Amino acid sequence: MNTQFEEIYTATFEVVPTEQDNIKLFVGVGKAKDLIRLTTVDSYNPNLSPTDEHQGYQRPPERGRITRIGRYLIEEQGSGLFPTAVLLASRIPLVYDKKEGTITVTSDSKLQIVDGQHRLAGLQYAIEEKKDKRFENYSIPFVVMVTPERLVEMTQFRIVNGTAKSVRTDLVNMILTATYKGTKRNDIPDKDKWKVVVSNVVDRLAKNPESPWRNNITLPGELATRKDEGKIIRATSFITSLHPVYVWLKEASGILNDHCSTIDEEIDYMYRIVADYWKALQRVVPDAFEAPEDYVIQKTPGLFSLHKLLRRLLANMYNGRRSFDTDTFEEFLNEGSEIKDSDFWLSSAGRASAFGSMKGFDDLYDIISAPYDTK
Repeated sequence: MNTQFEEIYTATFEVVPTEQDNIKLFVGVGKAKDLIRLTTVDSYNPNLSPTDEHQGYQRPPERGRITRIGRYLIEEQGSGLFPTAVLLASRIPLVYDKKEGTITVTSDSKLQIVDGQHRLAGLQYAIEEKKDKRFENYSIPFVVMVTPERLVEMTQFRIVNGTAKSVRTDLVNMILTATYKGTKRNDIPDKDKWKVVVSNVVDRLAKNPESPWRNNITLPGELATRKDEGKIIRATSFITSLHPVYVWLKEASGILNDHCSTIDEEIDYMYRIVADYWKALQRVVPDAFEAPEDYVIQKTPGLFSLHKLLRRLLANMYNGRRSFDTDTFEEFLNEGSEIKDSDFWLSSAGRASAFGSMKGFDDLYDIISAPYDTK
């Protein structure tokens, strides 16, 4: 039996070597056909945990942007110019030939595209789908970082796209914080610790079969729209809404400090609280959870107001030496007439649906928290 092997593609590029902060950089120009063959994108896979060693950090490319770039080039809308450099990364050392001033890259060790995946994909569209061979030798400026650290790639992606462009970076923010946990790093900046904990809590809520939020959260990197997939809330909104709960558990009460010695334990502890709280809500107002798209209890009005209420209930339960579990949450939630009224949460005509801003979410909280004012 004959075994066929894919031929290794090789290209040599003239470059200028330099260094920044002990990281080697090579600046050069390559032909489009070579860069297309010798680069890859570390794409996010929503089926994997954020801490999985094989988890990527970039969204899959958008077909519309690719075709627009391709047409831009083919129709010479910008006088044939496409001058911006793409940022690449090599996770293995690149040998610099001082005599020739070159580096050689092979297809079995492709360069990671940190910034520029749509530009290269647009060129590929023009060359391969539209059969415009003019662009095979089109010159593309590039910068290659040589680093085995994916964190360096992700950080640069966040800086380039979050600072210089209006590109959503919620995906890489989630993966970056999760990566701190996954690599057991001890140098997590204090300002990022809450993101590490909360992003992992939300990921579990979205994937755990016993969670009321199973398949209802659009995780960063998922291409399908929430309507198509039945998703009703974005992970970033969930993460933001849980920040006050984490602050109370960590700083106001010190509970996480008393019960947890590692970030893993903080994640487990907070997940159990949030999951039990929403299970209790599911018991109290079941109709709203059977058809979540028809109610706002699992949309931003409910999310922000009810997580603010969770912080309030935790304080009441803590002072009363009550357990943070589903049964106790249910007992407290049953005291709120609006909370357990499914009509109150209706998307079409419920009172809660009228509150559609951060200020409105605070006003909604004032309504549902009124029964607990004297507690």
